[in-house]
Amino acid sequence: MIIFITGTPGTGKTTVSHLLKKQLPCRLVDINQLVEDENLYTGLDEERGYKIVDINSLCTFLQDVIHLKEPHVNDPHIVVEGHLSHLCPGADVVIVLRTNPHILEDRLKAKGFKESKIRENLEAEALDMCTYEAYQKYKDQTQEIDTTSKSPQEIVATILEVINGQKSYPVGGIDFSEYLLE
Repeated sequence: MIIFITGTPGTGKTTVSHLLKKQLPCRLVDINQLVEDENLYTGLDEERGYKIVDINSLCTFLQDVIHLKEPHVNDPHIVVEGHLSHLCPGADVVIVLRTNPHILEDRLKAKGFKESKIRENLEAEALDMCTYEAYQKYKDQTQEIDTTSKSPQEIVATILEVINGQKSYPVGGIDFSEYLLE
């Protein structure tokens, strides 16, 4: 199974993916590392402090990575982690991690994000951007999980339930739009 874990920066993707790897036999692909290692960006946005990713090149390269079969690795799953993963083809399930913007703001400040990038990400979270984009491409293969009051271990347990077909968290169950009215 190919599992994409996406969401706005600060929702817990990296932490959860690394914990998931400890419980699920899988190969973990880090989108940010892939972009960095393979120079899959066209420039830098100095104002917001991030690389401008070449999405077409990323998706093409990711397909090569997903379909690369290493003879000594027999992992039945591939987990692709990163906030751009849902823009690429190839997932069997897309897990969108969501966090209340009030909590997310504190996390992004703690990471040292610039104020303009924090605002952009909070608005994206309130407007369900990652969920919307993932659903446009993957429809019912998209699941969304509210990470606001869950520990990383609880989130991993929830993802395992989704992967094993025990539970479903369809799109539409999380609404942070009230944040935009404040």
